[in-house]
Amino acid sequence: MPYKIGLVGLPNVGKSSLFHFLTKKDVIIENYPFATIKPNIGIVPLADPRLEKLSKYWKSKKTTPSAIEIVDIAGLVRGASQGSGLGNEFLSHIREVDLIYQVLRCFPEEEIIHVEKSVDPIRDFEIIQLELILADLQQIERKLKKLKVRDEKTQKEKEVLQLIHKNLEKEIPVSQLDLSEEEKELIKGYNFLTNKPILLLANHGGGEKEILELRKYAEKKGLPLFPLAVKWEGEMEELSTEEKKEIGWETTDFSLLTEKIKELLNLKTFFTTGRDETKSWLAKKIMNARECAGLIHSDIQKGFQQLEVYNYTDWLQFPPHESLKIRKERADYLIQEGDICYFRFGKN
Repeated sequence: MPYKIGLVGLPNVGKSSLFHFLTKKDVIIENYPFATIKPNIGIVPLADPRLEKLSKYWKSKKTTPSAIEIVDIAGLVRGASQGSGLGNEFLSHIREVDLIYQVLRCFPEEEIIHVEKSVDPIRDFEIIQLELILADLQQIERKLKKLKVRDEKTQKEKEVLQLIHKNLEKEIPVSQLDLSEEEKELIKGYNFLTNKPILLLANHGGGEKEILELRKYAEKKGLPLFPLAVKWEGEMEELSTEEKKEIGWETTDFSLLTEKIKELLNLKTFFTTGRDETKSWLAKKIMNARECAGLIHSDIQKGFQQLEVYNYTDWLQFPPHESLKIRKERADYLIQEGDICYFRFGKN
């Protein structure tokens, strides 16, 4: 299953427009809060210029990029953790995603309603963040009332929950706590909202002042930021390359967004390539050759014999008249970012 990214934000910040732009799926886009009730779900291919170069070289019949699942979650408002605007239901949708893509409005169009009556992306971020914190606090409080200490493990679990609760009251999210591996494992099943990685998307279009202030804020908080003029990008798609050049439009490099997503989710990309198909694959950074083979097919993982591999950077540099050195690796080899892989396997 692909990794899930949740589009989160206040109403009317451009989440559904972004979802439409990324997925090309038609969704309800209206100038009023809660036009989206049920989450919209779509698949988005991840931009990677390496894939196209490999496919072109091999003259592949098919080119298949790795992809992620995008979930357009209805807008949250102040008091969402208390049920305002169907907040509890919407917060439950966020629990199911791997990464929060918080869309922040930086465009000044007055005709588009803003639930807070003014454009202030930093304030909007802090509203959402507080609602996530409050939701996690409620979850811990409910659990602590029911938790019975029976052994050393449940005692440790209680202590970790109390520690998290104490920090959340200071508005310190779970992701910023220096927890041990044992403590992380104890709370894994809670799926805390404030433990999910966050990527900020500044939806701009004339709001340069807001972008500048948000960038400084994001740097101070250590949060990755990706500016995107969603409306303009959508309009520019209808123009030819020549028309874009005439007006001086530079298309956004979405491979930079791909890299931010991979970094936040601790992912790497490897490739399989040949005449039939060139394909990119997403894998956890800790996955070895046998585990990565399983992403392609369980039979390849079970019957794994050997990996023949070279890296994209080496392939890019070698002269056409020279032979590229292909390494042979065993099942425990840790596949690297940009590896081009040929899995040898047999029937068990």
